[in-house]
Amino acid sequence: MGAYSLKFSALVPESPGSAPQHSIAQRPPWLRNRRTNRPVSGPAQGADVKYIIAAIKPFKLEEVREALTAIGVRGLMVTEIKGFGAQSGHTEIYRGAEYAVNFVPKVKLEIAVPDSLADQVVETLARTARTGKIGDGKIFVLDLEQATRVRTGEAGDDAL
Repeated sequence: MGAYSLKFSALVPESPGSAPQHSIAQRPPWLRNRRTNRPVSGPAQGADVKYIIAAIKPFKLEEVREALTAIGVRGLMVTEIKGFGAQSGHTEIYRGAEYAVNFVPKVKLEIAVPDSLADQVVETLARTARTGKIGDGKIFVLDLEQATRVRTGEAGDDAL
């Protein structure tokens, strides 16, 4: 069975590996922003977006959030996590008994930002979350292929 593409609600056969038969300006209604009625750009047309994941100490969360807000970050996701790395846990005494804590509590931040803001976000995270002691955390930066705002259908940089 051959490949098909959607063209104004009609199925049109296309050759394997060929591009869709409509341009971005001619996108059908379901691929247009409902608020502005402008075509929604896909990942190829939108600006580059970075996905930053940071694991930090929990007591640094509010300070980091304030610093990120000050540089223009408009949103982030926070998850309480446990993990180990170079710190590799520690021992605690509870009711006279000593026991090993193998997983250390951390907070994971997930932030999607335009490519132009990514370096500044990483620098702010590293500076603000740093205590100078082992277990300060890690920061990972990934390319984000696509981001879409569910409410409006905006994609790429506009969805942030």
